[in-house]
Amino acid sequence: MEAIKVRYVPVIILLGYLSYVDLKKREVPDLAVLALFIYSLLACRNLKEGLITGGLVFIVHLSAAVITNGGIGGGDIKLMSVLAFLLGRDFFLMVLPMAWLMIAMLVYALFTGRGLRYSIPLVPYIFISFVLWRWFLWKA
Repeated sequence: MEAIKVRYVPVIILLGYLSYVDLKKREVPDLAVLALFIYSLLACRNLKEGLITGGLVFIVHLSAAVITNGGIGGGDIKLMSVLAFLLGRDFFLMVLPMAWLMIAMLVYALFTGRGLRYSIPLVPYIFISFVLWRWFLWKA
C-alpha cells in the first residue's frame, strides 16, 4: 500500500508545476510532459492497458481539438494521453472530478456573462482531479 502512495508523488509534483505554468503562461512545457512520460514508462503497471487507454485518449482529444478548432491545446492533449498511459483504465475514474469541476466552471462562465468562449487553462483541473482521485483512494 505504501509503495502505491509513493509512486504517485512525482506525478503530483509535476502536475503542480504544470498547473502553475499553465495558469501563468497558458502553455504546457513539453520537457515536463516528456519527464512525466519517461516516469510513466517506469511506473506503468500494465503496458498493454496503458497503450490502449493512452492511444484512445489521444485520438479523442485530438479529434475534439480539430472539431473545436483548437479548443483543446496540444500540451493538454499530450498531458492527458501520458496520464492515461500511466493510469490505464483508472484514468477514467480520475477524470470524473475534473468533469464536475469543468461543468461548474461552464455554469459560472454562463452565469457571469462570459459565455462559451471563456478560455480556461486545463492543467489545474487535471491536477485537482488527480489529487482528489488519489486522496479518495488513499482514504479507502
